[in-house]
Amino acid sequence: MKAFKLLICMGLALFAMPLQSAFAAGGKTIDHYIPMDIDEDHWAWEEIDDFINADIIDGYMDSDMNMTVKPSDKVTRAQFTKILVKALSLEINGTPKTFKDVKSSAWYYDSVNIASSLGIINGKQDGTFAPNDYITRDQMTKMIVLAFEKTVKFPAVSTQTFSDVKKDFWAFDYINKAAGSEIVNGYGTSFKPLNRATRAEAIVMVHRGLSKEQSNLPDEEAVKGFLKAHILKENSLVESNSYDDLMALYERNGTGYYLTEARELGGMGFPDEEGYTIEIDDSKLNLETLSISDRFITIEATGMVGRFIFKSDDFNMDFTSDMDGAYNLKLDSESGKWKIYNYVPYFDEEEFVE
Repeated sequence: MKAFKLLICMGLALFAMPLQSAFAAGGKTIDHYIPMDIDEDHWAWEEIDDFINADIIDGYMDSDMNMTVKPSDKVTRAQFTKILVKALSLEINGTPKTFKDVKSSAWYYDSVNIASSLGIINGKQDGTFAPNDYITRDQMTKMIVLAFEKTVKFPAVSTQTFSDVKKDFWAFDYINKAAGSEIVNGYGTSFKPLNRATRAEAIVMVHRGLSKEQSNLPDEEAVKGFLKAHILKENSLVESNSYDDLMALYERNGTGYYLTEARELGGMGFPDEEGYTIEIDDSKLNLETLSISDRFITIEATGMVGRFIFKSDDFNMDFTSDMDGAYNLKLDSESGKWKIYNYVPYFDEEEFVE
């Protein structure tokens, strides 16, 4: 979707086009997915952007609708627990522990209950959880290993990897198991286990854990079949100017940024002016898997070509463009179905402008 919309936006920038507001649907707007304090040059950009698009994490919105991620901010124990629970779609299993400093009215109450019921957190000896304390790298690594131990193959034997994590250190096994699975990295030969973890570090570690889940891989061809059917139907509805049916398709198969973008900008594909048509040749559509794990898959779509035509007394436009790109999909925890949460077009903007 994003590929043809980008082309439409650029090619028809001189015309007034209707917009489908995300506010009307009671959801997020595109602004919620565009961080203003981080870009592609940041070391954790790929993982942070992916989690934002998938609705696993939210940024901080100000009064001007500017979103920030604050990647260098320290993470509290409650915040990390919520990130972990949401990313893995964890559910309560067994009896949760009761912590005297975790009230039922707290925003993190459910996350703490879920994590404690699964044995991911135990709290402190005095019966508290200390939700507002900043989490350290060793504490975070232990939680990650415990959360992923059933879905990620960790090394059976821990060997010393970092000079500052000795065998008698309480988190030795957790840190070295995570390092052996390439979920955590250190600073050269040191790990700095007592350092307070940042939001960027927390997100990257959880993201790596999800990518390492290979215990229950989906039927790759079935997911490709779902995506192919979606793309072909999308193309047909765009060509036939069937706006309502197209929006219904996005609501059914989309989530995260992909769905929000459709709600807010979907109308841009259907300008009021007569003489505007879109033709999409998808006869050579080819899908290839770029990455796959238990709950996430990235599929590259190539071979499609779009033709965008506008004719009027004042302006004529007729150009074609490749519509190659990559789709990001995740297994929706509520419906149990695969959903598209982002699409990244392979689009050469400079070439189009020229």
